[in-house]
This record gives sequence, C-alpha cells and structure tokens, in this order.
Amino acid sequence: MSTLSKGIDVKGSANELAWKILGGTEFMDKEPVSGLDFLVVSAKGISKSSVENLAHVMDIPMKDMAVLLNLSYKTLARKKKADVLNTLVSSLSIEIANTMAKGVSVFEDFDKLNRWLHKENKALNGQKPFDLLNTPTGIKLVNQVLGRIEDGVYS
Repeated sequence: MSTLSKGIDVKGSANELAWKILGGTEFMDKEPVSGLDFLVVSAKGISKSSVENLAHVMDIPMKDMAVLLNLSYKTLARKKKADVLNTLVSSLSIEIANTMAKGVSVFEDFDKLNRWLHKENKALNGQKPFDLLNTPTGIKLVNQVLGRIEDGVYS
C-alpha cells in the first residue's frame, strides 16, 4: 500500500523518492536514472530550497537541519532559496534524502519513519537514528539498520 504523506507518493524507486524529497523538478530537471545523476548535481551544489524541502519531509525546523548539515543556523538562514550550497553540504543533503527514501520504503509512511528516527535504538547503542544523520558514517549505520528492518530482523 502506498501512502501519500508530505505531498509525496511513497511508491517508486529509491532514486525517484529521494528526487521527490528534494523538490522534484525544482531540484533537478529530470528524474535521476542512477546515483551518478545525484553525484553530478552535488558537484554543482543544490539550492537552499531543496534543503528546505528535505527539512519539511523530515518535519524538522531549519535550525535542526543546519545542525545535521554541520552549518551555523545564521549561515543557512542568510541564504536565499535559490542560493547554491557547497559540494559537501549538497552531498550530505542528498545522502540524508536517500536515507529518508529508504526509510519511507521500509515504513511506507513519513510519519512512522520520523517517529522511528527520533526513538532510541538498541542496534545503535541506544542512540536516536536522527542524531547520526550528520556524518556519512552515521548515515551508513542508519541505512544498515533500515536494511535489517526491511529484511525482517528486529532492530
């Protein structure tokens, strides 16, 4: 069953979901065919607007988004919607969006995913998955746990 949440139909490939989470055609003219399309976009930099879309889907304020992206809130707040963020911030944003896409494919609902992200998790030594999304290593760990849940392993 697919659930429409945050205005996004949760059916589709992980690339398609990540693209939708980041703003669809506002983020990238065409739906990505592979991860390489995301690599090209991250090298050019993504707009603040895409980060705002991601924050909306995650149901967090931009202040928390700034923390996840290792930016000061003032720096992020000063940027206009069309301003482009640097390569590292863009890449981290895309990886977080990919994790959200994987999570929503597992939970089939953004609200359930967001509740899971903010609950302490035994598989992560009692840490909340959300708190690990600010580094590539943390994102990888969260994705591993999501993979275990997808495979039916209690996590």
